[in-house]
Amino acid sequence: ARVRHPSATVSRRAEVGAGVYLGARCVVNIRAAIRDHAIINTGAIIEHECRIGANAHIGPGAVLCGNVTVGDGTLVGAGARVIPGVQIGAGCVVGAGAVVVRDMPDGSRAVGVPARLRG
Repeated sequence: ARVRHPSATVSRRAEVGAGVYLGARCVVNIRAAIRDHAIINTGAIIEHECRIGANAHIGPGAVLCGNVTVGDGTLVGAGARVIPGVQIGAGCVVGAGAVVVRDMPDGSRAVGVPARLRG
């Protein structure tokens, strides 16, 4: 089962896995793929051809531009932005308001504008 707020906009050509939460006013565009038990929170935008891993959390107001990959169990914080084509690994944390312009390896953390990796 999925939980989808009535104001969520999801392309008919997007794939949404089991147990996914789609919050109020979120947008999931064409050919995006969201794996099981992910959270797409209030007002988040998942653009075309993005891939969101299982148990990932896309925070309120975050924007993933086209062809972004987010690994399993990763948190993308509130209001964060990820430019097109960036790959974020599994188990990562992207801080609130960060702007990710480079790939992030598994288990990494990034904050700031532009986002920089932190220990």
